[in-house]
Amino acid sequence: MLRTSDDADTLGEILFKIFMENEKHFYPTPESNEQPTREYSVNFLSSSHPDAEKAEKTYDTQELVSMMNKWWKQICAENNLDPNDKKLKNINYYIMELGKNALEVAEGGKIKVILEPNKIKVVVTDDMGWDGDPNDDILYKQGHGLSQVKRYADEFTIETNGAKFTKVPKKKKLVKSEDTDIKHGSKISFIKNFE
Repeated sequence: MLRTSDDADTLGEILFKIFMENEKHFYPTPESNEQPTREYSVNFLSSSHPDAEKAEKTYDTQELVSMMNKWWKQICAENNLDPNDKKLKNINYYIMELGKNALEVAEGGKIKVILEPNKIKVVVTDDMGWDGDPNDDILYKQGHGLSQVKRYADEFTIETNGAKFTKVPKKKKLVKSEDTDIKHGSKISFIKNFE
């Protein structure tokens, strides 16, 4: 059978449509590979916290570090992540530093870990907060890695006393960026991106 040029165009269009409809079966789209956002949180109190007697368990620094190591390994296992990967070990270390800071300075707090495609967000909240600007030496003299976390993080913020302080590239100190609804206590957030 002899085909005209119109028939060839029509046949080509049909084959192209069939290929495009089935392309997703041969070449997975990025959306199908992305993991859903997962969120984990843990609360902790020291035995000297006013609400300690109501708590199921209180922690000293060593117990907190041990608990958080187990917690981090569980998070990694549930998400098929290698806890010995250098970046993940760093994140575990910084989570522990922020947790120790909240335990020793504020007598307790809450840590939330949010796993998103290509990034991990950590949020640490406590009831203590700062009396003034977080840049006034407390960020650098606390002894629990706040300045290290700030350097390591791709995004870093401290919210306290109704103000938000944000890491800005090429600036040593945090910049007051906006008002926040955190009037009592503090909220420290850091994000590490993975490309």
